[in-house]
Amino acid sequence: MLIPYFKREVEVIKMAHNNDLVRNKLIKINNQGLMLKAIALNVGVDVNDLSRFKNGMDCLKESDVEKLSEYLNAVVIPQWNTVVKESGMKAEEKVESTREWLFM
Repeated sequence: MLIPYFKREVEVIKMAHNNDLVRNKLIKINNQGLMLKAIALNVGVDVNDLSRFKNGMDCLKESDVEKLSEYLNAVVIPQWNTVVKESGMKAEEKVESTREWLFM
């Protein structure tokens, strides 16, 4: 009788760890700009339950957590490259250089 009980404990610990990984991935993707409502619609869960799950409550069924995990692993959020300002001519220098072309 101890072995099945031990297996259940291991499964609960494994599932809790999985929930934390999925929750962290959800937070990361949500912070990148994907709305919880869009995620909920694509996964097929209630947006309120997804919000509670994101905030630390374990209110999703294991099957929903698995679907959410698969969706979050498949989704790709494009990131814009940051623009680096060129250290070229100042505005005054540009005006002077264009004057030469205008009055030749």
